[in-house]
Amino acid sequence: MKTILALSILFSVVALPALGELTTQDLEKIRQIVKESETALTARIEKVDTKVDAIETRLRTVETGVAELRGRSIGFGVLRDWLVTICALGAFIISIFALVKAQPKSPQPRPDTSKAVSQ
Repeated sequence: MKTILALSILFSVVALPALGELTTQDLEKIRQIVKESETALTARIEKVDTKVDAIETRLRTVETGVAELRGRSIGFGVLRDWLVTICALGAFIISIFALVKAQPKSPQPRPDTSKAVSQ
């Protein structure tokens, strides 16, 4: 029991400085530490803001490039469609000419004048 009492008194003595009041010097030191941490935090936030601005600028540049590539792709797609259409139309016209030339020209039957006279 004596050891428990001695230990509790020892722990109470160790905890006594924590119950003391803060002096104005202590408060000023705390204020100074808080101000220093605020300035450091503000500087870090400004660095982060500049980095974010730089990243946003680069992202806009990339988005502009992607939009330009998409526009070119769409333009080439339309051009390719027109070229395919023109080639198909040309092939159709050439095949019509080839069919017309390939047909044998049959002579037109002439009325036979000798048969008509003999009858």
